[in-house]
Amino acid sequence: MPRTARLATHPDVASRVPQVLARLVAAGVDVELVGDETSGGDFRSVGPFADPVRALREGTIDLAVVGIQALRGSAADDLTTVAVLPREEVRDVLVGLAGRATPLHALPTGARVGVSGARRSAFLLAHRPDLEPAPLVGIPIGAESGVEASGEVRAIVISAHEARLAGLVGPAVEALDPKAWLPEPGQGAVALVARHPIAEATVLDHLPTRTALRAELALLEALDMDADAPLGCLAQTSGRWIRLWAAAVTPDGRRLVRSDRTGPLDEPEVLGRAVARELEERGYRLLVPAAV
Repeated sequence: MPRTARLATHPDVASRVPQVLARLVAAGVDVELVGDETSGGDFRSVGPFADPVRALREGTIDLAVVGIQALRGSAADDLTTVAVLPREEVRDVLVGLAGRATPLHALPTGARVGVSGARRSAFLLAHRPDLEPAPLVGIPIGAESGVEASGEVRAIVISAHEARLAGLVGPAVEALDPKAWLPEPGQGAVALVARHPIAEATVLDHLPTRTALRAELALLEALDMDADAPLGCLAQTSGRWIRLWAAAVTPDGRRLVRSDRTGPLDEPEVLGRAVARELEERGYRLLVPAAV
C-alpha cells in the first residue's frame, strides 16, 4: 500500500465515505480523498470516478468505496474486496409529505406516490394497485414539502438511508416491512475494494454483511438480471444459518414470484443459486421479458 492511499467513490454511495474515512483513519490507514479538479476534492464528486473500478485499474486511485453492482461478475474479478462495512438500515420507507402521516394501507385510492426505479414502482402496485406511481425527481435535503415529482404527490418511497440524509424523519415516516416490500439487492451495504490486499483495512470487514452480500450476489449472477429489474432480495445471517428472501414483480404489479430459503452459513453462494432456481421454477423468466 502506498504511504497515503488515494480514496474515491461511486456517487451512488458517496454519502458513506465520511464513515469509511473515519474507520480507515482509526485503523491507521493514511487516506487522501480524491475528486475531480472542479470539485476541490469533494468526496461527492462524480468527475472521473463515475467508474471508480476503472480508476483503480488505471492506478488513479488506490481504494474505492462501491455498492453491490461494482462487485458483480467480471466487474471486480481482478480486484480485492478489502472489507465489507456493516450494513445500514435496509428498509424502504414511506414518507408522508407536508406532515401527513398516512400509512401505505390507508392512502386514498388514486393517490400519487413518488418513487424511483422499476422495483419501487412495481412493489407499490403489487401492494396497492389502486395507487399511481409518480417518477421521483429529487429529494431536497430537509424539505418534506418540496420533493419534486411528476405532479402533486401524497407521499414518497425512498430508502431509510436517504430519508435520514434528507432529514425526513419523524411521525410522517412508515418503515416498510423488508420481508414483504423487499429492498434492492445490496441496499444499505458498501464495500472497500483495491488492487491489492490492505492488511490494516481488514479490521473494517463485517463478516455477517459480507456473507449476506455473497448470497445476494450469487442470486443476481444466477438470474443474470438487469440492474433496474423489479426484483428485491434480502439475506440475513443467524447463528450457523443464512436466510434469503427474494421476489420479482411485473411492472404493473399484477404478477409476483417469491422464494424464501435457508442454508448453511458457509455456503451463501449455494443458497443464492437455489433461490434463483426456485424463482425460475415459479415463473421468473416469464416475468423478466416484460420487466426489463
